[in-house]
Amino acid sequence: MKILRCRLLPVIAVLAGLLAACGEKEPEEAVESETVPAASAEDEDIIVKAAEEQRQLTPEEQKRMVDEIMKTRARQQAEGLGSGKVRVNGAWNYTGYSYLSPNPDAAIEARLVAVDVTISGHTPFFDIDDIEIVDGATMISYGSDPHATPLDAEGKVARELPPEAPAAGRWLLVYAYPKDSPSFHLYYWGKKLTRDPVEIADRGMELPYPSRSDEEEGPEESGSE
Repeated sequence: MKILRCRLLPVIAVLAGLLAACGEKEPEEAVESETVPAASAEDEDIIVKAAEEQRQLTPEEQKRMVDEIMKTRARQQAEGLGSGKVRVNGAWNYTGYSYLSPNPDAAIEARLVAVDVTISGHTPFFDIDDIEIVDGATMISYGSDPHATPLDAEGKVARELPPEAPAAGRWLLVYAYPKDSPSFHLYYWGKKLTRDPVEIADRGMELPYPSRSDEEEGPEESGSE
């Protein structure tokens, strides 16, 4: 089963805000309501009760609230595509740069496959990492978390991230995929994104390998996150 992955920074930020409501120091910056789920009615009761008693939240109360926030984030992420669409512009065997590499000891021999997609009409909670590749014949899943690179409208590597949702954005996704599987489907949290199996071409665009100077610059100077 897919492991639910949630952003921890918003969770920590919310917890800090909740502690502040119980007498702790106010955070320097307010957390935007669009990026953090609101507390439930039961959680608000816990906060109010703790404030009235002039005490901090107990570890059990903190854990419960963090768990609820993470569940809410997971649900928002799962529904992140909304009424949007994912269009596959092409797919091919990939031999360019990627931080992914097939496991040489795997029972099924694998290679890298690149998928060029355009995503539009989605919500701000859509997570590109959750696009899953599935065998087009056997329907066996080979996982999500592709090596994702933003592309411009012409399919070249973009210097900036795609525009915010719901505007269309184009991405190059690289997966480790069985060598003998000629086609695939894409899924997002159980939702099928491709009507028919997508055939994998012999070759296509390749990302260049980083130069030594790029590696020496470090992530901030090279623009990586």
